[in-house]
Amino acid sequence: MLSLALFPGIVSAEDSVPTPEPKLGKAGESLLSETFDGETLGDGWGVQFGDWKVVEGVLRARQVKADNHGAAARRKAPLQDAIIQLRFRLVEKGQAFHFGFDPAPGELDKKGHLWSVMIFPNKWQILKHVDKAKPDQDPNETLAVAEHEFEYGRWYTLVAEAKGDEVLVQIPGVGELKATHPTFHVKKPTLVFRCIGDGVEVDDIQVLSYQK
Repeated sequence: MLSLALFPGIVSAEDSVPTPEPKLGKAGESLLSETFDGETLGDGWGVQFGDWKVVEGVLRARQVKADNHGAAARRKAPLQDAIIQLRFRLVEKGQAFHFGFDPAPGELDKKGHLWSVMIFPNKWQILKHVDKAKPDQDPNETLAVAEHEFEYGRWYTLVAEAKGDEVLVQIPGVGELKATHPTFHVKKPTLVFRCIGDGVEVDDIQVLSYQK
């Protein structure tokens, strides 16, 4: 499917809400573009849990009960400071959509994820993830949260910025969340996607650098 550009005035056909410009800097060159025009996931994708497949031009994810784990997939996209735009929607019995990052090996003395944007039917939040090696000393931290009723079957555009220790996430028609943490400015090897329940659809993933 055609992606939405990171410029004002570009409007989603689904909800007629302009896609926002980034706020932490100006968008630079394209680092990744995924539009799921093929029949299967392309190079650079890895599925860890759940069922992830391309259906009618979008990525469809669902949790598999036997895994005893949320559906999880990663797309290789080495970056540090960057702008990430994508479209998502909850479908069927989807309970949550998570998008975020792991720290690159050797960047932090930590086991586990770095941070995620988490979308639930009635709220969304930015979470700094627990260090699984020392959960008592470094637990999960909800750094920003807001209530919102996300409609099943409706496409939303998400623009996430990672620059320095700052994270800013915008969803047109919903609002924005901001967070800061001293562990955030590290190299990140992949985009991490997770789905709880059945299911979530994702499309038009764009990653851009910042202008220098």
